[in-house]
Amino acid sequence: MRRRPVSSVRRRLRRMVSLREKKCNTGLVLKKLKKLKKIIPGCGDSGVETLLCRTAEYIFILEMQVNVLKSLSDLYGV
Repeated sequence: MRRRPVSSVRRRLRRMVSLREKKCNTGLVLKKLKKLKKIIPGCGDSGVETLLCRTAEYIFILEMQVNVLKSLSDLYGV
C-alpha cells in the first residue's frame, strides 16, 4: 500500500471540511428563508427569487409607511 503525500491528504481534509461547512451554511440559509416566509405576507409557497423580491417590496412599503407617519407627526406637532 502506497502512502499519499501529506499535502494531498491535507487538501482532501480541507475539501471535506469545506463541504461540511457548506452543508451547515445551507441548513442555516434554509432556516432563515423559512422564517422570512412567515414574516412576509403572501409568500407561503413561493420560490426564493419571489420571496426576495416580495421582501424588498415589503421593506419599501414599510419605509413609506414610516415616512407618512413622520409627516403626519410633524404636521400635527406630536
